[in-house]
Amino acid sequence: MKIIYSYLLILAVGILSCSSQGNNGSALDAETFRKKITEKKNAQVIDVRTPGEFSGGFIENAHNIDYNSGHFEAEINKLDKSKPYFVYCLSGGRSSSAARHMRSTGFEEVYDLTGGILVWNSNGYDVITENTVKDKISMEQYRRMIASGTVLIDFYAPWCVPCKKMEPMLKELAVEYNGKAQVLRINIDENKQLAKNLKVEEIPVLKIYKNGTETWMHKGLVEKTELIKNL
Repeated sequence: MKIIYSYLLILAVGILSCSSQGNNGSALDAETFRKKITEKKNAQVIDVRTPGEFSGGFIENAHNIDYNSGHFEAEINKLDKSKPYFVYCLSGGRSSSAARHMRSTGFEEVYDLTGGILVWNSNGYDVITENTVKDKISMEQYRRMIASGTVLIDFYAPWCVPCKKMEPMLKELAVEYNGKAQVLRINIDENKQLAKNLKVEEIPVLKIYKNGTETWMHKGLVEKTELIKNL
């Protein structure tokens, strides 16, 4: 009897262990979900809500495959199972079921968003609507731009006289610091929502980031020596 009990105990522990390993890291909070999308090469974002929900606002680059439609399984089976997938819905229920189904059918890497787009929105992360006039650079793209190394951002407009005055100097810096730092210029007329989100209320504004962290900011004209000192 003791032998049978010991065997059943070992079997139960093994099942729990396998279950734990199978789900390890698959359900992510909004911050980790967003971060992993930017980190993973060939990240695929799947919105499993209805088309009506999707049109009301979706995560950038998301592809809509309605979990409750009769075509979900057929559409999912068309996908490349070797790529990483990031699945979400409104509050997490449908995406959890969808992600579980995908993993059971051979998808190698599937993550689902805990709390869904409701939690994503409450964190202030970007969503796209089909009627939105999109900036050329979204907030998500901006975060990727500043994520690694040293990056100097110049917020400017073509009509801004001080911006024009600094342009040759910034081009010189881009050449001199090639391989050491990036020098990027962002036209606020083409990226109004981005400028609003970053509270850029006058130009020129220059920011220096190191591995995603802002280390220096300046409004108005600035000398090249001052930029070099902070780079």
